[in-house]
Amino acid sequence: MSLKLQINNLTPILFGIRARLTAMFVLIFGTTTVIFSIFLYYFLNQSLLKDFDESLYNYSVDVAQTIEIGQNNSLTLPPLKVDEGKIYPFQSGNTLFIIRHVSGEILSYGSNSKNFNPRYKEQFRQILAGADSAYHTTTNIHAEDREAISYRIITFPLDNESNPTLFLQIAAPMGTFETQLDQMKAILLFGLPGILLVAIISGLYLSSRALRPVQDMIDKTNNINASKLDERVDLPQSKDEIKKLAETINLMLERIEIAFQSQEKFISNASHQLLTPITILKGEVELEMKHDSNPAKKVFYSSILQEIDSLTGIITSMLLLAKIDSGKNILNIVDFHPAELILDLLPRMQKLAEQKKIKIKLDIIENSERVPCQIDVELMEQLFSNLIENAIKYSLEEGLILIRVFWNTTATKIEIEDFGRGVPEAARKDIFSHFSRADTSSKIKGYGLGLSIAQKIAHLHGTTIVLEEKSSPGALFAIELPQHKT
Repeated sequence: MSLKLQINNLTPILFGIRARLTAMFVLIFGTTTVIFSIFLYYFLNQSLLKDFDESLYNYSVDVAQTIEIGQNNSLTLPPLKVDEGKIYPFQSGNTLFIIRHVSGEILSYGSNSKNFNPRYKEQFRQILAGADSAYHTTTNIHAEDREAISYRIITFPLDNESNPTLFLQIAAPMGTFETQLDQMKAILLFGLPGILLVAIISGLYLSSRALRPVQDMIDKTNNINASKLDERVDLPQSKDEIKKLAETINLMLERIEIAFQSQEKFISNASHQLLTPITILKGEVELEMKHDSNPAKKVFYSSILQEIDSLTGIITSMLLLAKIDSGKNILNIVDFHPAELILDLLPRMQKLAEQKKIKIKLDIIENSERVPCQIDVELMEQLFSNLIENAIKYSLEEGLILIRVFWNTTATKIEIEDFGRGVPEAARKDIFSHFSRADTSSKIKGYGLGLSIAQKIAHLHGTTIVLEEKSSPGALFAIELPQHKT
């Protein structure tokens, strides 16, 4: 048996670790970036708004200096005058302004401010409580030449007394402010996905680099089979947990090698030791059978010889299995045509089939130029013998066995089909296991090692035997051997 360690299962696990590490990295980095962006946007908004309010305050001071106020601040005085020619446009656009009495009455308008009537009560209370000015933002502005969605409104006292009675309210468009915030939003909305994409790619790259030694261990271990148990994984240079993992794997491989060699040696020695007394026992039974003329005893001796032959077959098969499982320099690969091997094998198989009056038909189908395969002739003969004997064993009396050999430019395929009892569905998955039999009744003699040996020989040749589906009764085994192109 090829002892290929099932480390393949670790590859999806490793990918899952890589994905989880990347997801964790992106989650932490992305969350931090989003929170930072929110604070950045908030502080930018506050900073721009503070600068805007300072500019609006300075502008209000300039406007206030151009306003002429009558004596006593009486409402009965002539309308207040505003020297609009001295007012320079606000840096963010044209403004709207009005002058209000503390009662809320509008005393004067700017030239384009007839529809400008902002709220004032809360703002007046703030100023009367000691504030030098009050601010609020509104979108409820009715103007013909509206320059922005939002306007910032300042309420500014015109008289310098501690209890002012006249107030200036100016509304400045926040177009520049909105543009700067919109640009910041665009940067964040388009930049954040880009940053997260870079984080995902970087996370996958960095996690792949970090887990590369583990993947190398998986690849190396997957290539270790029964014939390569002396190989070990390479130790990384870093002194970390990955190096400890490599050392642990090497220790495990060492223990497996020792256990496997011990098992192989035990099976081989035990089989050899068993064959010697069985051979002696068989000789003694044959000798007794030859000198004893009692017919009843001859039948008894014949039955014993059959059981001895069966036991010898089991031991021989176990020896072959131990040899195949070792996988060490047992293949004698030559270029040979499988069709010729089957032709040489057929006379012996036909004699065995004649006991059940079974016919074996060989059909060679030539689809292209015949090319030899690289095989071990002795082992491959054992493989075909086991498959044909299995077909004979499970075929009905006077049945038929079909052997088909056909090839193309890349491979030679051999099919062996019988029309007997077939393989029950429940037994199909274990049909190539040790001591597995499709029919466990006493009518079919055997010990369930033939197909197992055949499959192991196929594995040694880099291929596999397949139990194919068929609509008619019986079983169909197929094997495909790659051709050797010179």
